[in-house]
Amino acid sequence: MKQRNYRYSGFTLAELLMAMWVVSIIFAAMASLTFALGYANDSIDDVSEIQSRIRYTTMRLGELVRNSKLICANSGSSVAIWQADYNGDNQIDPNEIVYIESGSSNNYIKLVGFSSTAAVASFPRTLGSIGNGQARTWLNANTQVKDVNLINNCSYVTFTTDQSPPSSKRLNILFGISHKGIVRNYQICTYLRCYASYLLDPNGQIVSNDDDI
Repeated sequence: MKQRNYRYSGFTLAELLMAMWVVSIIFAAMASLTFALGYANDSIDDVSEIQSRIRYTTMRLGELVRNSKLICANSGSSVAIWQADYNGDNQIDPNEIVYIESGSSNNYIKLVGFSSTAAVASFPRTLGSIGNGQARTWLNANTQVKDVNLINNCSYVTFTTDQSPPSSKRLNILFGISHKGIVRNYQICTYLRCYASYLLDPNGQIVSNDDDI
């Protein structure tokens, strides 16, 4: 009877360990690559959102200021703007004034308008009242306040003008936005296109009508 010799083929323990080691390296590399790609995509998305918000704010405020009649006051944390004379009475009415605000900590840019819910005869519409905050106090108490947040979580928001209001024709808004620990600086610069200087008396006050000039 002929005896058969069987030869068994397979992996040794050393070969299995080596294969497992190689596979673990490959999986670790794949995991690192996936994390890096996800982090990069998140970072790109964050930057795109910031840039989009800045572009929108620049367009919104640029259009507002260009078509406004007067920069009434700049308190440092807010700018009061007479955006239009809707009823043609040559006076600032509650629904015609808008504020660009940065907050007490100068950490956001917000647009604030007002919808009148009361008689406007008592509204302190002089430039002095707008500059010292009396007009804003009246607006908070007697109108419906409408806020529009333009940019949140920014820093050192600063409003500057070429001249002191109401002689201002240019408004600059400086601010910084922190992303991944790096603060990037931005500036919005816009000009009045229709400066209503003809409505001001020699003392810089808005006259009641054209006959008072």
